[in-house]
Amino acid sequence: MNTFLLLTIVLGVSIQQICKKAYNIRITNGTFSFSAASALFAAIFFVATSGGSIIPPATALPYSILFSLSYIIATVSSMLAISTGPLSLTSLILQYSLVLPALYGIVMLDEEVDILLISGIVLLLISILFINKEDKGEKKKITLKWSIFAFLSFLGNGCCSIIQKEQQLRCDGMYKNEFMILSLIITFVVLAVYALCKEKDNTSQKLKKGFIWFAVCGLANGLVNFLVLVLSTRMPASVMFPVISAGGIVITAAVSIFVYKEKLSLSQKIGMILGTFAIIILSI
Repeated sequence: MNTFLLLTIVLGVSIQQICKKAYNIRITNGTFSFSAASALFAAIFFVATSGGSIIPPATALPYSILFSLSYIIATVSSMLAISTGPLSLTSLILQYSLVLPALYGIVMLDEEVDILLISGIVLLLISILFINKEDKGEKKKITLKWSIFAFLSFLGNGCCSIIQKEQQLRCDGMYKNEFMILSLIITFVVLAVYALCKEKDNTSQKLKKGFIWFAVCGLANGLVNFLVLVLSTRMPASVMFPVISAGGIVITAAVSIFVYKEKLSLSQKIGMILGTFAIIILSI
């Protein structure tokens, strides 16, 4: 049963990135509409699995606001990164965000530094160098615009993990579902208002054409977060997170190469392999 749930999480992680790519191909100027709608569907999933408890205490409100801000940065910038650069490399950079909560734990929570963390960070830095290296005769695939969006998605995703960790510490491990519901509703409202102001042209057409993609993406996001909470009490984190991270990268890269025909240079392929190993080490 645990293996089935783990495979479901890996597929859910990959499906989110694939849906973003598919939406970007079909819809232009719809980044905020997609992000708002997918957040709403993720919130619906958490409401459906909450057992009726949907309102967190007032102490969780500041964390929900901060999480929403980070979530907005992560989801919007990842959409923009996917629209301006390779899906495979964007997915890899998103997984790099694991290093931020690790560093936060060391600096702010006095957690121990071990050889695995140092090795993982070194491999990560080497991987970034290879990803940005231009091979002779190869067409440049990495742009400054993509690099900015990828960095913002890395930063936003990492901050989400840090805020979740802080919320759980301050609330004694309680109100996981309630915290996520409030955070996602705040996210939806902010993004929906912005989308109505900035992407109001053909809004109904965008929602109709993109429905399947943002609905599946949002539900997959909710399912992944829910199953991670379930598995966290059933199996070691040292097994779960490396499999999720590496599996998500492999599946997304395979879809990028064989479905969307993305071509990576030799240096970028080496960077992806090193980055995958770095994520596995950082997750242990």
